[in-house]
Amino acid sequence: MSVDPETGWSERVMEPDSPVTTELDVIFGHHMPRHPLLGHFVRTGNGDATRLSDVVSQHDLRRSDFYQGFYRPLGIRHQMAFLLNVDLGVVNALVLSRGDSDFTDVERQLAKLAQPHLAHLAAASAAHSWFEAALAALDGIDDTAYGVVLTGPMGKVRVVNRAARLLLATYFQMSAREGDVLPDELGAWLAEQRRALGLGGPPRPHTVARGSRRLTVRLFQHQSGAALLISESSAEEPPATGRAGLTARESDVLWLVANGRTSAQAAQVLRISSRTVEKHLGNIYAKLGTTNRTEASLRVFGTSAAREPRPSVPREA
Repeated sequence: MSVDPETGWSERVMEPDSPVTTELDVIFGHHMPRHPLLGHFVRTGNGDATRLSDVVSQHDLRRSDFYQGFYRPLGIRHQMAFLLNVDLGVVNALVLSRGDSDFTDVERQLAKLAQPHLAHLAAASAAHSWFEAALAALDGIDDTAYGVVLTGPMGKVRVVNRAARLLLATYFQMSAREGDVLPDELGAWLAEQRRALGLGGPPRPHTVARGSRRLTVRLFQHQSGAALLISESSAEEPPATGRAGLTARESDVLWLVANGRTSAQAAQVLRISSRTVEKHLGNIYAKLGTTNRTEASLRVFGTSAAREPRPSVPREA
């Protein structure tokens, strides 16, 4: 169960499922901020396993609107709860309910022993959900060429997004699935950077050239966890600032079409849509005062069709 004491917002997952009607849901949300156990946790700051009978008498409980409106219809007469964590002011707790007899001292002690382990599992689950949400958002951005790899122990891949899988497959011929070991080249670089960070030195990016393309891997470490941010750019063009006021992505798009790529081929290399490529080209023409890719290429690179072999871009399984 999750409750925000300030707003009164609450959310719960019940196991086994109970037939909670819409009317009961409204009653629950209305009375939850005044729940005796929640009041106890907020007032004392003590989140240890606590029974309803520890903080309110059965007589007072059964006279309360909360009991009459929500607990009684569900057959709940006794509860025990303990805190899992408090996140951004939201209290997350595990609540055990029963209708026949109260929880014993032994059961309360067992709950206290289990509490830190369940809190750890809840925190790990929440962290994994945040990582997955962040990676899903990154994959959902149409105009990104960034790959993200979250590493586990011994340089193993813990989480990897679609762009990272494609880039690592292109440059290192590896599947880059969760549980895989990083390529030897990246593994050695990662170990070296971690040693440098341990000595107080700054992390240094790792670059790999492949034809006219360049892969850049940067390390971001927090405590024992590490994330790799992977990007691709033209080896011949500066990755940060393009010429003639073009952005890095506009410079990449123009370089690819100047070297003979169609919009669809450029989109495949950059992991964006053909529509986004055309949008970039329109912005490029407006910035350069040109009307087509040939004129724009001549203006920026001094060439319009320096064709080169089309790079091999793996398709995601």
